[in-house]
Amino acid sequence: MKNITRAAAVMAAAILVTVPAHAQQSTARAHGGEPSAATTAQKSTISVERISAAIRTVKFANRPFNLIIPETLSALNEAVKALGKDDDVKVVVFTSEVPGFFFNHFDMNEFPNFLSQVGADSKPLWVELISNLSKAPFISIASIHGRSQGGGDELALAFDLRYASKEQAVFGQPEVGLGLFPGGGATGHLARLIGRDRALEVLLGSDDYNAESAEKFGWITRAIPDAELDGFVARIAARLASFDKTALATTKRQINAVAYPSEAERLGTYIEFTKSLSGPGLQQRLPVFGKLIQEVGPLKVENDLGYYIGLGNQRLQDATQK
Repeated sequence: MKNITRAAAVMAAAILVTVPAHAQQSTARAHGGEPSAATTAQKSTISVERISAAIRTVKFANRPFNLIIPETLSALNEAVKALGKDDDVKVVVFTSEVPGFFFNHFDMNEFPNFLSQVGADSKPLWVELISNLSKAPFISIASIHGRSQGGGDELALAFDLRYASKEQAVFGQPEVGLGLFPGGGATGHLARLIGRDRALEVLLGSDDYNAESAEKFGWITRAIPDAELDGFVARIAARLASFDKTALATTKRQINAVAYPSEAERLGTYIEFTKSLSGPGLQQRLPVFGKLIQEVGPLKVENDLGYYIGLGNQRLQDATQK
């Protein structure tokens, strides 16, 4: 496991140079030189707000696109553990402070750093985070106003309930279209939630799905008009918070025993993901997508990722057939 992870990290570091760097780093270099200490020493991407004794809100913000970075995982994991130890907390709502994006995909420039993150018993930190969410004695609710794709969607799938804006929420798993294996849990969660055929369509097709389609599939709990989403989630949270905590936690635990992927399954998919990082599929596609991002700009790509996944692969196919 450690050898696979180390090799994949080295390969990822070598091939990811074709992708534009993180927005803050790009800005610093545009003005000459490397990012300053003031630029890189930013506040945590995760913050926790107390709504009541029984309810907390966990907010994520990493402008401009809410890409998940290593600090996000470590801070989120610490927050989940701390909230799980608070006997008063019954409901935790997860949301975003960046318009247009919920938890987005992983920052690809940070793959080597993600792979080096470990939690208890030397488990990958991502696997530990999802395990902690599944075991947490509170009910986790995602309030999704924007795009949730790749690792961000896999995180959303790990929450107990997912409520999404009809007008703004978009879901997708672009990994296969990039030559990767989706190793954050999507294969296990989606196969259980939406069935084998639709899971294959979503994962193999690497396209975008709006909230209404996601609701129809069973990908999310419910699609709500955007103007009503915050109020709806607040009411659900308050209702659940009025119930007995033991009854809530026991019901969650028993349902998870039937319908939630096991930690061994999550670890297996994570290992397959690390293997795919050093595979030829990703190596062939990263230069193509790096060029696409430079041509049209990262905002357009992030806001229509499914389309650009298809376009990039078509360009690669055309080039290899010449």
